Amino acid sequence: MKKVLLTIDGMTPDQKAFHYAVALCKRIKAELNIFQIIRPRYYRKYMEKIRKNASLVRRVVDSAMVAATFAEAGEHETALDMMAEASKQIEQLLQESEKAGVHCRFSIKSGDPEKEIIEYVNDHRDVILTIYDAFDVNGTVDIPEKKSTLAKIKRNLSVPLVTVHS
Repeated sequence: MKKVLLTIDGMTPDQKAFHYAVALCKRIKAELNIFQIIRPRYYRKYMEKIRKNASLVRRVVDSAMVAATFAEAGEHETALDMMAEASKQIEQLLQESEKAGVHCRFSIKSGDPEKEIIEYVNDHRDVILTIYDAFDVNGTVDIPEKKSTLAKIKRNLSVPLVTVHS
């Protein structure tokens, strides 16, 4: 089955990007794969934004960032357990896609989108399109950095790339 990849560069998907991905998958009868990338250098900014969000989202991202920290410290088993818990909680948030008749899978990783998106698509040859939900925590990432990230992804990506702007 063909798959559409929604890459979340940050905490949670923008509602517009998520709804676009679900509608597209429904229209072309594809599965939705959601891939969340947590950038290590923005952990502090993520935490500031988390404090402003609902408790469920807070638990999910706390789990994801703690998992990334454990992984970087070499505690891979603990990191895997934390990632599994974060994935389980996020999947509950994505019941909307299942209600729309779109099967959805979720994965999470710590790293830089320029590298992680390319690797994901190369490892999952059934991905036919990537939707990139660009990171922006209160304007933390400037326009030149966003453009640079997009250019690097486009240059090395083997499938079409769509960006959704709020």
